[in-house]
Amino acid sequence: MEQLQNLVGKENGLARVAAAVRQLAESLHAPVVGAYQLTCSDETEWECAAAFQQGFAGPLLPPLKGDHRAAFRTANLGAQYERGAVGIAEEHFAAEPSHGAFKLMVVKINSHVAVRPAPAGPEYGRLERYGRESACCGALAALLKGGRLPAVERLKETFESGGEDRLSVLRNPREVPPAERALRAAIVNARLQADLVLADLRQSRPETPTVFLVLPCVTLNRPDADSELIVGHYGIDWTELAPKVKYQGLGTDPAAYRINYEQGRLHVEEGPRGDW
Repeated sequence: MEQLQNLVGKENGLARVAAAVRQLAESLHAPVVGAYQLTCSDETEWECAAAFQQGFAGPLLPPLKGDHRAAFRTANLGAQYERGAVGIAEEHFAAEPSHGAFKLMVVKINSHVAVRPAPAGPEYGRLERYGRESACCGALAALLKGGRLPAVERLKETFESGGEDRLSVLRNPREVPPAERALRAAIVNARLQADLVLADLRQSRPETPTVFLVLPCVTLNRPDADSELIVGHYGIDWTELAPKVKYQGLGTDPAAYRINYEQGRLHVEEGPRGDW
């Protein structure tokens, strides 16, 4: 896990992230590897989906039809976890070799945000789409503006989970720099969706012994090649009667993130509130 942990909070290419996840999976020598990928419906996320398919699912997953290998997938507004989905995905990959041993299930969650260069520094949340400026992620932009679509209402409930008013924090310029609001919202969303996956996993024992790796990430949709940020990683070992859970990575307080750049690449850490 050390190599993966070294990538947390640091912007990297999509292929590098997929390669790191693949190397970790191969090191565990699981007889069966499964995957569940959750992305936003936005067409900008095709690069993210393709990179995971090419760098992880294609090489490691069992064949489905002929030599075709694919992850279980959800694509919806805001990359929102749908309750029960991880259990269905786990059952799909509960192949015979895992019954007497275990399987690895990788759950990769990608929230996303557009980023483009500007004289005052990177601008987040807007891109040129088909000849005009557009919000990206549109669902998260609607959330921050108080939109009332059903999908946005569900996002609002998630952002208020645990009794925390994260939306007020994101909208407060004294706590969150407005130029970073869309980025911070995407980071929070990825982490909160991973928490929903974890809550689901705790509810029922998997079909066969399973080690779950849950990866909340943020895709950075750029004018050139996209990149991504690993927000953190949950390791859930459910090979015995009860799950053992460990998390390393960023939290869910948008005011605690420290945004820096190393050789032009985004680096996110956590620190005291109100010190941005």
